[in-house]
Amino acid sequence: SLCKRHLRMRVRLFLLSDTRAKRGKMGHQQLYWSHPRKFGQGSRSCRVCSNRHGLIRKYGLNMCRQCFRQYAKDIGFIKVRF
Repeated sequence: SLCKRHLRMRVRLFLLSDTRAKRGKMGHQQLYWSHPRKFGQGSRSCRVCSNRHGLIRKYGLNMCRQCFRQYAKDIGFIKVRF
């Protein structure tokens, strides 16, 4: 009876560890993007190319600097020389 109890306990531990191992196989990207992005650099991206680096947020542009240079004239920005 002690041996049976011990065996049952080992089987339960094995089954628990097996389900934990299956849960742990969730991919890195799934885990990384499961966190909500409400604020910070990860929540904002360029409206043109979806780049997250070099973002110009002033005046509600929300464009990366490369796209801004490409579309600045179309938007109405003029380069001022002093």
